[in-house]
Amino acid sequence: MKKYGVFILGLAVLAALVVQLRTASNLRLELTAARAENESLRHKVAVDAVTGAAEGKSRASLNAKESNTEAVANRLQELESEVLRLRGVAARALRAEADVAQLQTRLNGRQPQSNTAGTEVGDSGFGSSSNLFLSYLGDAVAPPANIDPNYSKEGLTKAIARAAELAGVSLKKVQIENSEFPFLAGVVCESDAEFEKLKEQFKTMNSYQYSGATSRHGVYAFNITPYRAYPSDAGQRIGRRTLIRQQMFFDQLNSIPE
Repeated sequence: MKKYGVFILGLAVLAALVVQLRTASNLRLELTAARAENESLRHKVAVDAVTGAAEGKSRASLNAKESNTEAVANRLQELESEVLRLRGVAARALRAEADVAQLQTRLNGRQPQSNTAGTEVGDSGFGSSSNLFLSYLGDAVAPPANIDPNYSKEGLTKAIARAAELAGVSLKKVQIENSEFPFLAGVVCESDAEFEKLKEQFKTMNSYQYSGATSRHGVYAFNITPYRAYPSDAGQRIGRRTLIRQQMFFDQLNSIPE
């Protein structure tokens, strides 16, 4: 009964993960559409501001467009926050599934059994869930031999220091996780407001792309290496593994005394 309970728990966690990933995917699409709409509205406001003087358009019309742009910007910020939250949820769900898989393996033992049809299966009848999980994640991605210096440990450290300087933020701790590519960054700030200032600086750096963080109480683990720097055949693996690595790195940062 304990084995079946663990198996059911694993299925529940996997179902939760699928729902979270689908929700995150839908939100990413909505976020992309909102960004496009925001850029379009900004462009229209800029054009109207130039032509309005010549054509004698009323100031009230321009204010209405600016108000609409501000509403879209607020919606965009809400969507970004929701996507970041769901990334954290998805990472935690993946870790929970890994824990369940390990427990299932210990309960089933490592020797397969043969069923009446002569097919080797695990005790649950579905093989090793831990092997399926590892297969889903794929192998670690080694850093490219000709890695761009911007995405090396030294390059990321310098970029974070520069962003902190421009943002006027004093970081308590900066750490780079370089076990595989892309390298992850970890910082400890005084508050969420300070990290928001740091994040805005990342968005102005052409060489970097902020991809969300796993965070709580001023501790942040995140990735700023852009997708274009990923090996062409490893993008999907990197996306799956980065969720887990980011959560693990966050836990590590949280456990280190300041």
